[in-house]
Amino acid sequence: MVEKATNQRIALIALADIAPSDYQRSTNPTQVANIVKRFDEAKLGTLTISERDGQLHIIDGAHRARALRTLGFTHALCVVLSGLTYEQEASYFRNQNQDRRPLTQADLFKAGLASGDEQCVKIHKIIEANGFEIGMSGRNFFKIAAINALYAIAEEYGYAALDDTLCLIATTWSGIERASQRECLLGVAEFIHQYGMVDFAERMRDKFSVIWYDYTEAMRVQGSIGSSTSSRKFCHVLVEHYNRGLNPNSKKRLKWEERL
Repeated sequence: MVEKATNQRIALIALADIAPSDYQRSTNPTQVANIVKRFDEAKLGTLTISERDGQLHIIDGAHRARALRTLGFTHALCVVLSGLTYEQEASYFRNQNQDRRPLTQADLFKAGLASGDEQCVKIHKIIEANGFEIGMSGRNFFKIAAINALYAIAEEYGYAALDDTLCLIATTWSGIERASQRECLLGVAEFIHQYGMVDFAERMRDKFSVIWYDYTEAMRVQGSIGSSTSSRKFCHVLVEHYNRGLNPNSKKRLKWEERL
C-alpha cells in the first residue's frame, strides 16, 4: 500500500509546467478528441500531479490536460502531492487506476434520470409502463441491461417505436430471458419499423427458442450470408418464421429485401 504523501494541496497550475510521466499509458488521440467534443468545465474535475525533484509530474488526468491545451486553456486546477518518490508515484498511479471502478451504463442512466435528462426520463417511463426496469442481470427478463439498445431504438425510430417494441416483446415472450436482450430488442424494433406489429404476437408466441437457434446459426455463418448487422439478421429470422405456414400466394406474407 502506498504511504500517504507528506503534503497535499489544491492549486491552479500552469499546464506548461506539468511534465508527463514515463510510467503512464500513451495518450489516446481519440479519447482526447472526445473530451474536447463533449467538454464541460463543470465536469472536468481536478488533475492529480506530483511535485518531485523540482518538477511537476502528472499522475492522473493526462488526457484531460491535453484536451485543455487543445482548447486553449493555460491553467488547470490540480491536487498537488509532495513527498512521493518516483517509485511511490508510479505505485500511486497503478493503484489509483487499478482500483477505479468505471461507471456502468446503468450508473449513467440512473444519474441521467436523477438529473432530469429528457431522454432518460422518457425511456424510463416507457420501460416502466411495459413492466420492465433497468438492471444489469442478463438472466432476468424484466431487467434490461442493454441500455444502449434502448437509446438506439428511441433515436432511430422514435419513442413510440420503443414503446411498441417493449409492448410486443412483453406480450409475445414474457419471462423468456433472452427476449429482452440487445439482439431481440433491436431486431423486433426493426421488424416493427418495416412491417408494423401485424399479427406478430399470434404468429410468434411459441417460437422463440427456434428463432433464437436460427439467429445464432445465422451469426455463426455470417460470412456466407452477407454483412448486415446483428439486428438485421434477427429481423430477417423473424420474417422467415412469420412467413412459415403461410401460402406462398398469401397477401399476409412479408417481403424481405436484403441490403448491401
